[in-house]
Amino acid sequence: MSKSSASPNAPGFAKTFVYPALLIFAVPLGSLLFFLHVQASFDADLLASITQQINQDAEMPAAEKAEAIQFFTDHPASELVASGDADLGLTPEATGYYAMFRWLIRLSLWSLLAGLAVLALVGACIPISMRSHHAQYLCLSIGWHVLRIYGALQTIVIGVLLVALSFWVTAFWFEIYFVKLIFIAGAMALLGIAAVLKGIFKSTPNENHIVGEPADPVANAALFNRLKEICAKVGTTPPDNVILGIDNNFFVTEMPVIVKGKQYTGRTLFVSLSLLKQLHEEEADAILAHEMAHFSGQDTLYSKKISPLLTRYGHYLGALQEGGASLPVFYFMNFFRALFELSLSKLRREREFRADQIAKQTTSTPAMAGALSRVIAYSAYREEVQRQLFSEEVALEQANVAERVEQGFPEYAATFFSQPDVGELESAHPFDSHPPLAHRLEAVGLRIELPEMQALLAQTGNGRWYERIADAAGLERAQWDEFEAEFRQYHEQSLPYRYLPATDQEREVVVRHFPGVSFTGKEGELRIDFEKMAFTKWEEPIYFREILQLQMTEGGELQIKLQRGSAKQKASIKLQKFPNQQEVLDALNRFWGRYQTAVAYQSERAEKTS
Repeated sequence: MSKSSASPNAPGFAKTFVYPALLIFAVPLGSLLFFLHVQASFDADLLASITQQINQDAEMPAAEKAEAIQFFTDHPASELVASGDADLGLTPEATGYYAMFRWLIRLSLWSLLAGLAVLALVGACIPISMRSHHAQYLCLSIGWHVLRIYGALQTIVIGVLLVALSFWVTAFWFEIYFVKLIFIAGAMALLGIAAVLKGIFKSTPNENHIVGEPADPVANAALFNRLKEICAKVGTTPPDNVILGIDNNFFVTEMPVIVKGKQYTGRTLFVSLSLLKQLHEEEADAILAHEMAHFSGQDTLYSKKISPLLTRYGHYLGALQEGGASLPVFYFMNFFRALFELSLSKLRREREFRADQIAKQTTSTPAMAGALSRVIAYSAYREEVQRQLFSEEVALEQANVAERVEQGFPEYAATFFSQPDVGELESAHPFDSHPPLAHRLEAVGLRIELPEMQALLAQTGNGRWYERIADAAGLERAQWDEFEAEFRQYHEQSLPYRYLPATDQEREVVVRHFPGVSFTGKEGELRIDFEKMAFTKWEEPIYFREILQLQMTEGGELQIKLQRGSAKQKASIKLQKFPNQQEVLDALNRFWGRYQTAVAYQSERAEKTS
């Protein structure tokens, strides 16, 4: 379940994606203009020198002088050097400079034209991709391959141009160059190229793990027979696998899934036991008809094709974001990823509305509306229960999520539609997204404001489908036990990051997870615990609450600024004097990070309760 809301202060699409994408043209355009200017300046200096030589030639007639000067004026030295039509008597160094300018100008121009071509090509794919699943897959596939090749080449080009600019900008205007600046530009170029290679060749595993229990077709013959009946009405074949779990959703996929270490291929349906218990029989029929409709519309087939492309695209973007010279390419490709998301969102909405309509026709409008509302209400309530439990400030003796949800959900469901912003809630899904509840209800012919909507959820579901599953209670309880044990463990691990211990019990929790450590160096022993650090050379320990700033120098010295009473003081410790310097630094970061997190948490908590 998720809730979408647009913040009035949120940056717009142009500021977030379009403007940064234009950075791809900044280096090539700047290089083009700069090296055209440098080449023109060299041409002007050489023309002045040639004109002076011609005018000083006493034997050349005036008419020939004028003709020669006009020729060199009409044909700059850069043009003559490139064509080889005239011997200007240039030094090898000057000839090399002209060749360098010529290729840098060409490289900049090709880069700009390639960017515009890719912009037009991939941009044209967006409206085409909105026509159908097949068109979307083709456009995304073509766009991905074009952008990947373009991104690799463009990163190399930008790197070369940056190195060239790092030398020539200062050499041309200030007649000096800085080796450090050239080194930095070269490092950025190498980082960019490394990022591209990492993105291209790094494997992108796309494993989908599902927590649940595969349903035995023999033991659950009633379940599989009813699915066959629904599939016959919908016009598709039954799923190959049915996974029984306790997640707060139902979903289908054709991507390989891993359940308890074993991979299952083909069509997979996930069924929530916990939700089945809350649904009326006809509502469960509607939900399952909706999911089978995704099979009939080949939605899952194209999700299976598109998902690996999106995964590789995401890994490539992540690699580009890490590289120096590749950052403009990252923004450019991120812009197209955002545009493709418009297409993906449009077709996702269309296929959800189509599946809702098929489910409505297979069952009834009230059944479909009730199923949608009850599933989303259950998801919202379960998240609320888990959120309340997780906010507890002491270790949980029991994380009885299942019991709390089952007991409290009927009352919650009865008042679900009276809560604010209900229409913006969406169904949870591990592989996809859904339109808001209000839009889906309107598409099947109902509105949230209608009195009958509240009546749909006022009656507790009869759980008939739950009763048809072999050992449903045992399967569900076993999975809840595992989930609640993990929930308790995660909750307890979070407590040390919340406490600024005020009681012995809180101190015991923090110390259990953050036991004190000590390190011995050449200048003495450093001891660190959850609230302070002490060093042999210091007269007294320094408490974390006293520290204003921690800073590491290039030489490996930790400098500490602290406040004691009304006085500000300084202390330091030479970490380079410890044989295990990195371990010391890691420990300091861990203990100091815990303290800062706890301070932030307590501050936020105080604001909420004030």
